[in-house]
Amino acid sequence: MLEMDPLTLFELLGQPEFQMGLAVGVLALVTVLIVREAGWLLSWGVGTIAALAWGGLLRWSEATPDWGFPVIVLTAVAGAAAFRILMRQVPAWSGGLVFALWVLGVWGTVPDTERAAVAMGVTAALLPALWPRLRVRVGWEGAAVAVAALGFVTITDGAARVPSIVGALGMVGMPIAAAIVSLWLRRGQRLSAWWLVAAQVVHVIVSGRVAGQMLDPEGALIVVILSAVVTGAGLAWGMPDRHAPSSRG
Repeated sequence: MLEMDPLTLFELLGQPEFQMGLAVGVLALVTVLIVREAGWLLSWGVGTIAALAWGGLLRWSEATPDWGFPVIVLTAVAGAAAFRILMRQVPAWSGGLVFALWVLGVWGTVPDTERAAVAMGVTAALLPALWPRLRVRVGWEGAAVAVAALGFVTITDGAARVPSIVGALGMVGMPIAAAIVSLWLRRGQRLSAWWLVAAQVVHVIVSGRVAGQMLDPEGALIVVILSAVVTGAGLAWGMPDRHAPSSRG
């Protein structure tokens, strides 16, 4: 991610996969604005799956590891549990932005970006819905679908370099650490929304540009875990005494 430049982003905008995801994402945006109970995460997950299916990309690549499916399931369960806790602690926009940063990190980490470009297109279309004044419900109920869809993108596009899978999937480590920290809060305390977003930025960069570029999957896993622990500790340190969510979860 640190190596991204404007040219890289312009190239992304010109990719057919990104444009396809953007088109489907616009439909998802309309849905989440009209049907508020649908939830941002659910709309993102369903939209990404639909866009991948539309482009014929909803299939395993030949290099996809055999352990890909169970890892996706475990990540989806852990991610959904983490977002369920976080959506009770922080404003909706911050929870959605944490996930959007994860999508950006996946695109910047995996060696093949065919499917990741689709996910980026859907994200770009749905980002305006996170504007706090719109009070869009992010919702934790659709987190499992969204995380599973992003996990599929990671496993398939990252198949050529296993550490990139570790780094990209490991980006859920910060939300999990944040959820654990929130369980230790005293009554009336809340996580800081801005500290949460800042922690995810740091964790995504470390997971993507350090762990994701390593040659050793075990070493990449260690880096991801350490980064999640450190960012989680930063959240605990930066937490105000009292902070209430300002929008719906």
